Amino acid sequence: MNLTIVGLDVLGTSLGLALKSAAEGISVMGHDPDPERVARARKLGAIDKSHWHLLSACEQADLIVLSLPLNEVEKTLTALRDELREQAVVVDLAPVKRPVLEWAKRILPEQGRFVGAHIVSPHPLLGDPPPSPELLREATFYIVAPEGTAASAINVVSNLALAIGAIPQYTDPVEHDGLVAATAQLPVVAALALLAAVAGSPGWADRARACGEELYGLGAALMGTSASADVLLANRDNLTRWFDAYMAELAGLQRVIAQGDHQALGVMLAQALKDYRACLPAGRTLLTGQEASSAESRVEERSNWWRDTFLGRMGWRKPRQ
Repeated sequence: MNLTIVGLDVLGTSLGLALKSAAEGISVMGHDPDPERVARARKLGAIDKSHWHLLSACEQADLIVLSLPLNEVEKTLTALRDELREQAVVVDLAPVKRPVLEWAKRILPEQGRFVGAHIVSPHPLLGDPPPSPELLREATFYIVAPEGTAASAINVVSNLALAIGAIPQYTDPVEHDGLVAATAQLPVVAALALLAAVAGSPGWADRARACGEELYGLGAALMGTSASADVLLANRDNLTRWFDAYMAELAGLQRVIAQGDHQALGVMLAQALKDYRACLPAGRTLLTGQEASSAESRVEERSNWWRDTFLGRMGWRKPRQ
């Protein structure tokens, strides 16, 4: 199995590390126009080799993973369209799927070999953290296959998800992008508006000195993978629908506070905290020893299954501790 990762950002490099930790017998080629990223990936052992030329990096690949900003995906697919190896599978990791699937349908000659994907890590990927396979363990790995995609291509991507310790989740592009608008993009625009309101009026220098953890936390949304004008605008129909719900909640909250309704505000705060805790991934909570052991067993079971289906019995080794 020859795999090429195009884009050696934190996500792409972490994916390479996770694969190299899980199995021998797989050759990972890396490509990125940034030589510092390439050097980092090689030093960490995420890739076996690299090539500065995109087509040369992909010419022998059985699986090509695109870990790229949304605005680079279309031109990359265009560059690859006539150079793909027969039966090669292409998967992209962009955070919105409808535009990418439309590009793939228009550009790629063999429609059944492209699969959309999106990895949602249970760990923050903010501020360029060090790449690590742990960033992908227990991640949700959305698989968005266009109509007519070959079952073998879907299997390859499903097994890739299992190989890195992630949890495959199958969905269609409309449902996926709706989920992203609500859970990833609405927090971005809310943080954008809130910071603009606070910083855009006189006295910001004094307020900045008084910033606590609550205001600093807004930066998390603004540094996420969805905090891109291209990504936000590509999903603007879904996002604008969520604006209506958000504005209605703000209006209700404004009335409660203006009326001094202590009981109603307390109920709202308690419900919000309950809802927040319900959405936290297991990796972001304190686990008992038994729960941690159970999570580790689930990861190893998936890796074992992937070993037999994806690589046969070619030299699997236990993931590094």
